[in-house]
Amino acid sequence: MICIVEMKNRGMLLEKIINQTIAHYETYNKALIEKKTLPVKFHKVDNKRELSGAYVYKKSTVDYIGCVDGTFVAFEAKTTNENRLPASNILRHQIDYLNKINTMNGIAFFIIMFSNVDEFYIINSQYLATHWKKSWTYEEIKNAGIQIELTYPGIIDFLPYLYSI
Repeated sequence: MICIVEMKNRGMLLEKIINQTIAHYETYNKALIEKKTLPVKFHKVDNKRELSGAYVYKKSTVDYIGCVDGTFVAFEAKTTNENRLPASNILRHQIDYLNKINTMNGIAFFIIMFSNVDEFYIINSQYLATHWKKSWTYEEIKNAGIQIELTYPGIIDFLPYLYSI
């Protein structure tokens, strides 16, 4: 059973699980995947290396990028505590970026956590792009995606499904 997380931190549990998973992959030379950082600039850095006046200077693309068996992969992680995934959780430029990856023979996908039922799914980004609407139901994601089990030691092994989505 997954612990309940406050609304403001609802995506943090999924991020933590994915970060553990990609560290596991790197340790065993299965994949090299990195969490992308937000593109931030600072107005001032003082002599104590304290930062002030930070701002995001451009849109971020997706949460994770990397390489698996010589293929570029990019994906976004989304969490919902409802029986649906609202499209408002996905930014249009993220879909556009993932579509470009697919066009260039990369693998682009979403990992979605339905925290209300403690389930994880991997789904090709093209499915959401071609079936765009206000939200996708749990049943739609379940039928179009592939469920990934949370295993010890807190990883979701999604690599076996990359070529099936």
